[in-house]
Amino acid sequence: MPLCLIIDESEIVVKVAARILSGIDMDAVGASTASAGLALLPGREKELELVILSGALPDSTVEANVRALRAAPATAQVPILVSVVETNLGLMTRAKRAGASGFVFRPFDRASLLAWVDRHLTVAA
Repeated sequence: MPLCLIIDESEIVVKVAARILSGIDMDAVGASTASAGLALLPGREKELELVILSGALPDSTVEANVRALRAAPATAQVPILVSVVETNLGLMTRAKRAGASGFVFRPFDRASLLAWVDRHLTVAA
């Protein structure tokens, strides 16, 4: 089953996103930091198709987190969507330069999250 790694400071966001993704037969694992997320992947690297990364993690900047994910073999080529609450051009530019594939705006509902996910999974395929 395809896998999505969701890295977010909010357990609720992780649970909601995982539930939505289960509707398209995508498994999800959640973590509160990029390093914790990477630690969940050994043995599942081939299943990983997407990363959703919070743009507001308290432990590090979004660009540092994107770079860390891009440096890891398991996530180097996987689309990374940064979730943001508002349009912040500075943050979005830094994230893109670091290697983010795109953005998803929160709060999201089923339709909006799946539209973003579908767009990036189609491009990656």
